[in-house]
Amino acid sequence: MRKAVWALTIAMLCALLLGAPAAAQSLKVEVLMTETDLQTPPVGAPVLRSMVAERPHDFVRFSLPRREAGYWLRLTSQRTIKPGDGQMLVVRGSRAMGPLLYYPPGAATAREIDDAEHGGVPLMRRGWVMPLPNGWPTSSVAYVRIKGRAAMSEIRLNFASIPELARQERGDARFMAAAFTAMMLMAVAMVGVWVAFRDFVYLGYGAYLACMATYLLLRSGDASEMWGLAGLASEPAVGWALATLATIFQLGFSVRFLDLPRLMPRITWALRIVQWANIGWLLVLLLLREHVYGWWYIGGNILLLLGVPLMLVIAVAAWRKGAPYAGYYLLGWTPMLVLAAALAANILGLQDAEWAERGLALTAVLESAVLALALSQHAANRHRIVLLARQSVERDPLTGALNAQVLEQMLQAWSSPGSLNVNNYALLLVDLDGFAEVNARYGRAVGDALLQQALSRMRGVLRPDDTIARMDGDCFGIVSECERGESELLARRIGETFAQRPFRIDSHEIVMSVSIGLAMSQRGEPVPDLFERARLALRHAVAAGRNAVSVAQGGGRDVAVVLQAQ
Repeated sequence: MRKAVWALTIAMLCALLLGAPAAAQSLKVEVLMTETDLQTPPVGAPVLRSMVAERPHDFVRFSLPRREAGYWLRLTSQRTIKPGDGQMLVVRGSRAMGPLLYYPPGAATAREIDDAEHGGVPLMRRGWVMPLPNGWPTSSVAYVRIKGRAAMSEIRLNFASIPELARQERGDARFMAAAFTAMMLMAVAMVGVWVAFRDFVYLGYGAYLACMATYLLLRSGDASEMWGLAGLASEPAVGWALATLATIFQLGFSVRFLDLPRLMPRITWALRIVQWANIGWLLVLLLLREHVYGWWYIGGNILLLLGVPLMLVIAVAAWRKGAPYAGYYLLGWTPMLVLAAALAANILGLQDAEWAERGLALTAVLESAVLALALSQHAANRHRIVLLARQSVERDPLTGALNAQVLEQMLQAWSSPGSLNVNNYALLLVDLDGFAEVNARYGRAVGDALLQQALSRMRGVLRPDDTIARMDGDCFGIVSECERGESELLARRIGETFAQRPFRIDSHEIVMSVSIGLAMSQRGEPVPDLFERARLALRHAVAAGRNAVSVAQGGGRDVAVVLQAQ
């Protein structure tokens, strides 16, 4: 009995599977190959490409490179649509410019359909909505002509009703507006931190966020409704340029954020090459513009596909080598980079990844939040270091300046792996010329007063963020976050402020000058080595005579170069 039941069940399943009619395909799209820009549907034209959507809500997705002759699409459906069903044919794309020529199913005359950005259906954010006034009778054929300028790298066709389209477009628009706002607010915050600390790592990330947020908004189609961006939405070069700029800023930020110059200097050069390749490719777009629209995006996406796995491998290697913020980087950027690569592969036709576009915006917001948190923690730590130095109780009892130990601790904190390698800073050792003679001639009390006035005079030419400490005897140490040219100018100004007028102490007029040894920080250099180079430079300045400034050249015991002597 049990065997009979199983046999009957198997027989019924076979009958259902074999006897059930195949589901009618919802939509079939054929790209016709035409040599000239025809104004009527081509007869007997060869089929360049054919795509099928099996179910009513499925998309037909394909790409069309820009082509002067444009394209004709032949559309057929085995699904019967009645005139009162409220169905329409919807065409979406990453770019949509100009009207389409549309022959509805079974119609002998054409209709010109404007895209959403130039007078089409208002609820559509980007693309075309083509009505079906007579429904879609069985075996009827529709034709769509896409002009050369309207051709795009990605097209999606499907059936939809007005309520369905409205719900989807409204939800997408709200999502993109929220994502754009969040990313731009974080970009503004990063620029504010850069203004406070003058470190490229903040400015680079803020610029990346601004470019990425604007690119996603342009790609979604919502930019056409925003003041200041509407004119950019119809120009494909703007979106491509923003995406490439975002990649350039991201690479530059990654080098600093992962501390690659210290941990992996050779890998840093590899990333610089990729960065310059993107800069060169961007220049090709800016210089040639419409002459390269048909193929430029291919090279941009190939560079992205090559750079994403390289960047992830480098981030993992930096994490294993102890880069303090590599964990944040991998957590925030891995989903973002994977989706960016999926979108690039989708545009190039290498895989079907429709989900990547919406997912890219979501992961961009999450990634920006994670890395903004890491940078905020770094900025807070850096501010705390400076604040603690200013409020330190470990000060020189005579002058009130920081002592040598606190200055060395600050330099150790700035050069530690967790500091993200702040901008270059200069260490200046300032020695009062002939101070021992002043003590011997006028007494210790006058010498002490001279040290106090000398400190006050030096503070008068320093910036609020500069740090000064009394090292020992008549030697002061100054740390200033700046480039070499600025540090040399600061050293000269300190020398000039001593040479301009004498000190007046207890009716004594004392003429003083200073000798200054200057050393610029180097990535990964231990603090003792930096001090040794500064002391070497100071010895050369003292040997050169009064009021001299000497700069240490490179590492080791390279001979210092005297810049000023009188």
